[in-house]
Amino acid sequence: MNHSHTLRIQAAFRDFAKIDHWVAPHAVTLTMKQGVPVANGYRSTMAFLDADKASQNMSHFHSLLSRQVLGKPASRFGTRVRMIAVQERSKEGRLHYHALIDCPRADLQDAFPALIQDTWVRTQWGHRQNDIQSDADDGFKLYFSKLRDKPNYADAVDWTNYHNPD
Repeated sequence: MNHSHTLRIQAAFRDFAKIDHWVAPHAVTLTMKQGVPVANGYRSTMAFLDADKASQNMSHFHSLLSRQVLGKPASRFGTRVRMIAVQERSKEGRLHYHALIDCPRADLQDAFPALIQDTWVRTQWGHRQNDIQSDADDGFKLYFSKLRDKPNYADAVDWTNYHNPD
């Protein structure tokens, strides 16, 4: 894929991923364990993180968070909190996520960063060093949609976990 094609994908994504209708967007950077011990008979081995496992973990996190914020409709009707997630790999090779996550409930807005943190660390691959900022805007979307740290830009947006209804 040439650079001009990648720039067109980036521009289309930035235009598509609108957050102006969100209630309380949060800018989130979620770090991930790069390996976890897995029981294997009498001894344990290490399972190492890859892009698919990272996406599955983000999906599990999204479901847990939605259930906590939205209650039974989240599991009964598949309702989820709004989220735009982008997967990146640092120069050192560590997979992590940048995301915009909306808090749809005014009564939860002060507690929402702690709720995100607590939910993330309960997932298999969730690491405890995260950055969660309230009052996010399009500037964070511009940041996490940068070209750097994305080996294949078109694959960086986690469409499985993209949820942004109007």
